[in-house]
Amino acid sequence: MLQRLLFACLLGAFFAGSGAIAQEALTDIHAPKVTMYATATCGYCAKARAYFAEHAVPYEERDIEKSEQAAAEWKANGGVGTPLILIGTAKINGFDQSRIEAELAKYPRAEA
Repeated sequence: MLQRLLFACLLGAFFAGSGAIAQEALTDIHAPKVTMYATATCGYCAKARAYFAEHAVPYEERDIEKSEQAAAEWKANGGVGTPLILIGTAKINGFDQSRIEAELAKYPRAEA
């Protein structure tokens, strides 16, 4: 118990002078991991890329034609076409802007 209290005090002292860093750390914890399984020539993948860029949504793109590992992950996640977008634990087949927005709305956004 005493160890936990000391640890909490040390953390508090560490972050006391760096409120912005502490806020960023909290924001990062709550940000969803966004992964898009895509191909280079997919038109709906291009729309998803544009949406993510326009709305400053960080994401990882995995090309299923260039990477066997990405293709295996895509298949394991129920991929039937591209893009397959994973937001947190949600799976979205195809570019469905309203579904993407609904999933992203579940997570707090950092203030700019």
